[in-house]
Amino acid sequence: MDTKLLEELGLTKNEIKVYLALLELGSTSTGPLIKKVGMHRAAVYDIIDLLIDKGLVSYVIKANRKYFEAQDPDRLLEYLESKKQDIVNKEEKLKKILPELQLKRKLSKEEQEGTLYKSKKGLKSIFEDILKEKKPWFVFGATGKFKELFHAYFIHFHERRAKSKIPLKIIFNDEVRKQKREKELKLCKIKYLPNSYISPSTTFIYGDRVAIINWSSDPMAFLMRSKQVADSYKSFFDILWKTANLE
Repeated sequence: MDTKLLEELGLTKNEIKVYLALLELGSTSTGPLIKKVGMHRAAVYDIIDLLIDKGLVSYVIKANRKYFEAQDPDRLLEYLESKKQDIVNKEEKLKKILPELQLKRKLSKEEQEGTLYKSKKGLKSIFEDILKEKKPWFVFGATGKFKELFHAYFIHFHERRAKSKIPLKIIFNDEVRKQKREKELKLCKIKYLPNSYISPSTTFIYGDRVAIINWSSDPMAFLMRSKQVADSYKSFFDILWKTANLE
C-alpha cells in the first residue's frame, strides 16, 4: 500500500513499517515482530515506545511477557485530530509573541550611528545639535562643568534654547545645589541627587540621541543616534527624576 499519507501525518518510515506489521500479526510478542520487520531488537523497542506515545499501539502482559497490538486504524483519525489541536495551540502561542518578534525586526532595521567628539569645539557640535533638533532635553550626572568651561557660550546657548522653547529637565550632583542654577536657566526644571547616585560622566538625552560626556580640560563625548537606546536612557532618567529632590 502507498504509505505516503501516513508519512504526511508525521510517522516515520520505520514507525509505519512496525505499525503495519502489528496490524497483520495481531497481538504478538517482540520475537515475531522483529523477524517480520527485519530490524534490530533495540530499534524495534524504541519505535514501539514512540507508537505507544502516539496512541497507535498498546500492550498487555501475559505470563510476564508483553504482547503488543496495533490500535484500530480509526485511531489514526484521532491522532490527526490531536496534531491539528497541537497546531492550533501553537498558533495561539505564536500570536501572543508576534508583537515582540515584529518589534525586534523593526529595531534590527533601525538606522543607528555613533560619533566621537573631542575638545570643546566638538562638544559645541552637540549643543548646536540640541538646538537644531528642538526636542525636550534631559540631563543627568550634571556637575556644572558646561558653565565652567564655556562661559559666554553657556549663557548664549541657554538664551537660544529658551527662545526655541526647548524644555530642559536636569539632575545635578548635590554639590551644585549651592550655585542656585534655578535662577539662571529658563524653561528648566532642576532636581538634585547625592553624588553617589550619579555616574562620573554626564548624559544628555534628546530626540533619538544620547550623548555621554566626559568633562575634563580636554573634554570628550560619544553621541549615539538610536531610538531604542534613547528610549532606554529616558526610562532610566525617569526613575532618577522620581528619586531626586527639588531642594
